[in-house]
Amino acid sequence: MKKYSIISLGCSKNLVDSEIFSAITHKAGYTFTEDLEKTEVIIINTCGFILDAKEESIQTILEAAEHKITGKFKKLIVTGCLVKRYFEDLQDSIPEIDELIDLKDFKKFAKIFQTEVTEERILLTPSHYAYLRISDGCNNHCSYCAIPSIRGELQSVPMEKLIEEAKKLAERGVKELILTAQDSALYGFDIYGESKLPELLKELHKIEKIKWQRVLYLHPAHINSQIIDTFANLPKVCKYFEIPIQHINDDILRSMNRKVRKKRIQEIISEIRNKIPEAVIRTTLIVGYPGETDEKFQELKDFIQETKFERLGVFTYSEEEGTPASKLSNDVDDETAEARKDELMSLQQKISEEFLSSLIGKKIKVIIDRKGDAEEFPLEGRSYFDAPEIDGTVFIESGEAEIGDIVDVEIVDSWEYDLIGRIER
Repeated sequence: MKKYSIISLGCSKNLVDSEIFSAITHKAGYTFTEDLEKTEVIIINTCGFILDAKEESIQTILEAAEHKITGKFKKLIVTGCLVKRYFEDLQDSIPEIDELIDLKDFKKFAKIFQTEVTEERILLTPSHYAYLRISDGCNNHCSYCAIPSIRGELQSVPMEKLIEEAKKLAERGVKELILTAQDSALYGFDIYGESKLPELLKELHKIEKIKWQRVLYLHPAHINSQIIDTFANLPKVCKYFEIPIQHINDDILRSMNRKVRKKRIQEIISEIRNKIPEAVIRTTLIVGYPGETDEKFQELKDFIQETKFERLGVFTYSEEEGTPASKLSNDVDDETAEARKDELMSLQQKISEEFLSSLIGKKIKVIIDRKGDAEEFPLEGRSYFDAPEIDGTVFIESGEAEIGDIVDVEIVDSWEYDLIGRIER
């Protein structure tokens, strides 16, 4: 049997593309293997979002090219956002690449394997959870972001198609459905003239075998009371709000073209916490953006201290060619940006420790993801406020459950970002 390997880099939206590429390869008679020593074809789905992601993609391609030179496999196929941005550069500089596939060009990919295009997916996640990409592209045009130039404007998937896909996933054993997009809060605007996220969540809520719905990436400019109320009123929707605010200083937000200001961000957070006391808010921040003075950084730091986001990530500004922000002056040097990132992460560690320690003695719902690596923790899972590959882990020290079960767990201890608990039966 012919074997293939696929390496999917970057975001969950990219992973969905990788699952479609996998299904096409499978249709051509190949089976998947993680062992690069036994594969005939390696497919790399790259990320080209920021500098670190581009460097990771290039390094992954070069490492695969080394295997190809030594005759370990026959064909190297590269696709994804990096190819969209740098097709000719990759073609000229890495001759070991056999095929460059433009972003989402499933038709060309199918031709390589002499098979047909399919919209089916071979899940690359554990079988109990899956991503549902509700839209692609983005209309927001944040000044630092290259996504619109890579993936285009907002392209929502019609609601009936999403419901059909979700039902198929449920029949395959998926219990946790993770909605993903560049801006989930704006879902449907291009088709229906308004956001249809609340209606979509209500329709998905009717699928009996789906037990959890998780929504990723809610742009604060498009969050409204209807969305918050829908989260509050639907039991299956995880009370987990991923809201990337990026900064809090109004001058920086204006320069970033975020279409939202500090006052509105504060109102959204207040409304969520008043209506849904158990809600957990995750955010991401960019430090070192051009024009970020010491005073503006201090404003951000004070805001984080006051707001106490339960989950938070920090990135240093990455200048991307072709974006409006790349033309700005008043650059912040790399050393200062890294120091600011470290300062915020140190602050966040204390906030996270405080939040997680407050859960000791309480019971929370946990979805079991895998068998544990450590003998003292035979199972590992995630709470409703832990997204896969992003947030923390709940380490289970006692009790029995199957992979994919959603169980009550009593929290007995906590670390900086993770919890320890035992299953209650």
